[in-house]
Amino acid sequence: MLKDIKVVTIFLRVPKEELKRRLKDRIDHLSPEEVELRLNRFDYEESKIANYDYVLKNDDLEKTLAVIKTIIEYEMK
Repeated sequence: MLKDIKVVTIFLRVPKEELKRRLKDRIDHLSPEEVELRLNRFDYEESKIANYDYVLKNDDLEKTLAVIKTIIEYEMK
């Protein structure tokens, strides 16, 4: 068994209205019911933020990826 494994959690945060827009604009075209189901989970998921090691505002893909890379590099030290 590997004893040196470390789990690091990252919550990618997005405002609810932005999430709604992203869900509706998805290429795989979620049904209105699927969109509603995902939006209904929003408050629950947000309520669990304190359980994560890092919380990132997910509003710019390149910036978010750069921050995740920095977190990984930091945590591997």
